Amino acid sequence: MTFLRIHLAYKNIQRLRQIITILIKHGFYPIIERIHLTKLISIPQRIVGKKATIEQEALSLAVRTRLAFEELGPTFIKFGQILSTRPDILPEEFIKEFLKLQDEVPSFAFQDVVKVVEQEFKKSVKELLREIEEKPVAAASIAQVHKAVTMDGKDVVIKVQRPDIEAIIDNDISILQYLAKLIVKYIPESRSYDPVGMVEEFGGIIKKEMDFTLEASYTERFRKNHSDDPRVLIPAVYWNLTGKKVLTLERIIGIKIDNIEKLRESGIDTEKISHIVAEVLFRQVFEFGVFHGDLHSGNIFVTGPEQIAFVDFGIVGRLDREMQENLADIFVGLVSEDYELLTRVYLRMGILPEDIDEATFKREYQDMLFSYFGKPFKRTSVGELLMSYIRLASRYRIRMPRELLLLDKCILELEGLGRLLHPDVNVLVESQQFARRLIAKRFGPAAMMKDAVDTVMEYRTFTKALPVQISQILKKMMSDKFTIDFVHRGLEDLMGEMDRSSNRLTFAIIVAALIIGSSLVIAFDSGPKLFGYPFLGILGFVVAGVLGLWLAFLILRSGKF
Repeated sequence: MTFLRIHLAYKNIQRLRQIITILIKHGFYPIIERIHLTKLISIPQRIVGKKATIEQEALSLAVRTRLAFEELGPTFIKFGQILSTRPDILPEEFIKEFLKLQDEVPSFAFQDVVKVVEQEFKKSVKELLREIEEKPVAAASIAQVHKAVTMDGKDVVIKVQRPDIEAIIDNDISILQYLAKLIVKYIPESRSYDPVGMVEEFGGIIKKEMDFTLEASYTERFRKNHSDDPRVLIPAVYWNLTGKKVLTLERIIGIKIDNIEKLRESGIDTEKISHIVAEVLFRQVFEFGVFHGDLHSGNIFVTGPEQIAFVDFGIVGRLDREMQENLADIFVGLVSEDYELLTRVYLRMGILPEDIDEATFKREYQDMLFSYFGKPFKRTSVGELLMSYIRLASRYRIRMPRELLLLDKCILELEGLGRLLHPDVNVLVESQQFARRLIAKRFGPAAMMKDAVDTVMEYRTFTKALPVQISQILKKMMSDKFTIDFVHRGLEDLMGEMDRSSNRLTFAIIVAALIIGSSLVIAFDSGPKLFGYPFLGILGFVVAGVLGLWLAFLILRSGKF
């Protein structure tokens, strides 16, 4: 077991060195230096790093970060893609750059595909499939896709996870966590971006994405939701050929939605298609409460004159009833230009800090709305407006639900597709029928009755639980087991400084003791001699001198003197 830990630690250090080398290549040497990781690279590499920093100054920090992530491989590409949904944390230029990250990597060998499939189902591929094409139709960071035919002759696609990808991603995440902690420790201004929280969120999302049974369940749910709409095609799941690392779906034949030339050659009305895509998204948001969270062009195909198909349900957004109602109010408020309603809803949605200046926030938000409503309808962007609000909220430390951030990304992607298919299509108009329908339903007799029943049930639960909880508190107080914990926040830096100061003071006392002791030895002229002086006295002075110089060096290097 010890050998295994040493082996894993060695692999981590090797990968960390590789990451540092790539970051230095893209001009991040000053950051590597600030987080004290230059000790892991050679002196020639440090010289090259300083030179690269000067050479890379022509590119913005956001561009350099994207290029570094692309070179660092699958885990970092995925990390960048997840960060592109966090406009509340990252500046706009980083969001735009991370949206450019392409999840395309070289394919892995076909024999590895066969091996993964056979390990997943404990059967040979020949027993599972009549045929499977060796050449993949797509290769991404986590998996690749092959065309295949089932034993009963059905055309399918089979998505197979890369061998050992889970271990690779776990290794990279542990390194990212280490780097995030160093950044927080040595670069205090980074704390507002919450690097540790970013990595933790990414770790949770990527682990869910690697479980193909979850994606299969969502695919089945979307297929059921849209079963009454002939305009929407969702591939069927072949559960007998689906597991944690293998997903088998009905094969979809169509044209990628951004291939405008081919669509027009096939006689497809792109205006109709743009309306369908928008209507489908808003139906998912306002009616089902579950929406496709990755609406880039590679996940939407046109399969007929008035039919589209959605694939890849690895990223899905979920909205509870309260969030759906808030979103309905927002979209209706935008059309009716109801500033007060929009302000109330956004304040209701966010988790407000105790010290927020609500009046100033409302004034800034309404100024932002005025500039939005002053534009011609064709030039308005709902996605940009939502993004502006999220950035404004982050300045006031209002935390927004992650699902709202994901929906904002989807609306931006939808608007991009809309402009490509038909420039006159307006996302805001498309949302109205579903938003108004939800608002009408909210005030219907059935909804009001349900609210009344829910309220009664909550009070019933509360009245039942209250006596028990009071009794438990009294018992603890009577048995002297009742305790109150005080948590001190924001004192970590002070404690660190006190530790460093006490260590330096102890160091200085030791140096002073050595000097005094050596002086006494020389004064008494006792013990063995060196150059006519007591050897122990000379040795004490030398040690005290070295330690003193080292302490002075540490103080000067810290910049705090």
